[in-house]
Amino acid sequence: MLRRVFVLALIGAGWTLAATPTQAALPANSIANAVRIDAAGNLYLAGFYFATSDAAAPAHAFAAKLTGDASRILWWTQLAGSKDDRAEALALGADGSVYVTGGTQSPDFPTTPGAFGAAGGVTGSAFAARLDANGRPVYVTYLPVSGGQAIAVDAAGNAFVTGPLNATDALQTTTGAVQGAANRSGSGFIVQLDPTGSKLLLAIAGFGGRQIALDAGGNIYAAGAFQFPVAPATPGAFQESVASRTCASSQVFAQSCSYQHIAKIDPSGSRLLYATYLSGASGETPAGLLVDDAGNAIVAGTTNSPDYPTTPAAYQPEYCGSPFGQAQLFSFSAPASAGFVTKLNAGGSGLVWSTLFAGSGAQIAGSFRVGDSIVGLATDSEGNILIAGFANSTDLPGLWNTPVAARPSAVNGAAPPGFVARLSADGRTLSPVELLPGLKRDLSAGGAIAARADGSAVIAGGQIFSVSLSALGRVAAICDAADDAKIVTVAPGQLITLYGTNLDAGDGVAVTFNGIAAPLLYTSATQINLQVPYEVAGQAQAAMQVSSREGSPGFSESYMLGVAEREPGVFVWPASFTGPLADRAMCNGQGFAGLQPLAFNADGSMNTCTNPAAPGSMVTVFLNGVGVTAPAEATGMVIASTLPVSPSALLVPGSGPAAPLATLTVAGAISGVVQARIPAAATSMVVQLEVSSPTAPAYWVRGPGIVIWAGPNQ
Repeated sequence: MLRRVFVLALIGAGWTLAATPTQAALPANSIANAVRIDAAGNLYLAGFYFATSDAAAPAHAFAAKLTGDASRILWWTQLAGSKDDRAEALALGADGSVYVTGGTQSPDFPTTPGAFGAAGGVTGSAFAARLDANGRPVYVTYLPVSGGQAIAVDAAGNAFVTGPLNATDALQTTTGAVQGAANRSGSGFIVQLDPTGSKLLLAIAGFGGRQIALDAGGNIYAAGAFQFPVAPATPGAFQESVASRTCASSQVFAQSCSYQHIAKIDPSGSRLLYATYLSGASGETPAGLLVDDAGNAIVAGTTNSPDYPTTPAAYQPEYCGSPFGQAQLFSFSAPASAGFVTKLNAGGSGLVWSTLFAGSGAQIAGSFRVGDSIVGLATDSEGNILIAGFANSTDLPGLWNTPVAARPSAVNGAAPPGFVARLSADGRTLSPVELLPGLKRDLSAGGAIAARADGSAVIAGGQIFSVSLSALGRVAAICDAADDAKIVTVAPGQLITLYGTNLDAGDGVAVTFNGIAAPLLYTSATQINLQVPYEVAGQAQAAMQVSSREGSPGFSESYMLGVAEREPGVFVWPASFTGPLADRAMCNGQGFAGLQPLAFNADGSMNTCTNPAAPGSMVTVFLNGVGVTAPAEATGMVIASTLPVSPSALLVPGSGPAAPLATLTVAGAISGVVQARIPAAATSMVVQLEVSSPTAPAYWVRGPGIVIWAGPNQ
């Protein structure tokens, strides 16, 4: 892995063009909100900086062009008035022009004569600028809206800007334009500026607000996050509605959830091609939007919804943290945040694929639980998807190259490290994740990541990181065998599955943990099932070595995995992975946020909606990753009889207390799998699994819980 950090000096006022210096220092109080790369490999940045260390000093917006290795500044231009000004996004034109948007508080922002909003700008408004190939302003204009959040440009040089729309904004929509959210406050706008910046060719209210993109045909794609779910959805759209709810509250405020909305509009702005929500129950914030050659929209960002729509074959279809909101005295917060990446089909009617990207960690920030997040999105020349974000989880997916002691941990008030990762174009596999300590971002913006022609990534923030992402090895995913969750931590005795390519080489394949051979239960070219040796108990981390002396060719790969006392997982019914997460547990038209486990009623039949457990009877589910038990189980041994073990499993309705349930070994099964018996209630119930621990109160099972059906036949 190659990582280079370069820094720049930004000085001056108004429009300022600097001579070409040698490498210089970027002030610590500077933030690049966006980065782009042209065909020649040059870097373009947009953001803001503070001229002094005075905390009350205003910020100054800037745009800059650097050589590809960031060793020289080719030009930089400051766009600054007397008050606070910040650039949020940039786009590159076909002729080398640079288009920038952001927000300004300056009544004297340096607009150009003849521009649409050359004078009379309102404090707290958006700005848009076009700079020529040498960084000189072609136009700089106010816009009659609150702030520019994202920008795109077509082949003719027309700029499309989106951002938040407030009730007091003076934007006048163009005649015949599509109508979006009826309530302007909390919605978004889309405007189209002509190449000279003198005219608004199109003005739309009620769509977008966060991200914007164009396809080859000039169609407009806009992503927003609306607190008031009144934006239109077209018939047959993937998700036609959402139900408004509160995501955070205290004694003095209540904040509604913001629900992600995607719209596709024809080039004239007069016809809505599709509009759909793309949201779970607790809302999202889109941070990147791209369109592929087939017209599919790729959107990435952050969600607080355990039921965010995912697809079963994607890299991480399940939410990893506790799925419940946190209620404290006089306050409530939604579940912890997670990153997401989704590809929506060209008609807006379905998901091509969709994945979450997060671990289980979170810190408390005010009334919010901040887990992992995605703040930037890009694609490389092969269609792979690059994401950048911030991590609060020790078990963030893909940390196979990172020692356990160097992995993120959630510390209230501490700045989480940044990360960069590469997903395959089909959303199924992940290259090793690289951490970026010291990455700083203005979290309201997206687009601070770009791909070079060689597939490496450039990530901008308070510094510029150049990262050559590690290539994907033979092993593409390390999963819990019970629920296929992607893991970077294992428990003694846990059954895990390795997925990849060209793995099996007959008798020559071997897997070890800190040099201890792991029992192999199944091997093939694409899959290895194995048991983690119990002998790793008490160690902080384990080096998993996967190797083969034979094959075409032989190989040896090493992965660093943390060792946990427990990492509970529940074996699930295959039907749990046949549809979007929100639709997985359905009974008589009613949906439940949970997975259906491999569960058996007292008579040995499968527990299902149509075959519920009799009231008061026992239901059996199977658990993996419970760690060392008493009596102790041995690595690779088949259990001869059913015996009670300790610790016991807890099945808890919601998040309430529950008495320990009997946990037993499974006769005829390999050690490491136990069964828990659940007394069935009189009616259907949704339960959340915990495994007790002598050193911690509890460990949540991954995902949104499990569904046990009980009561009279449905």
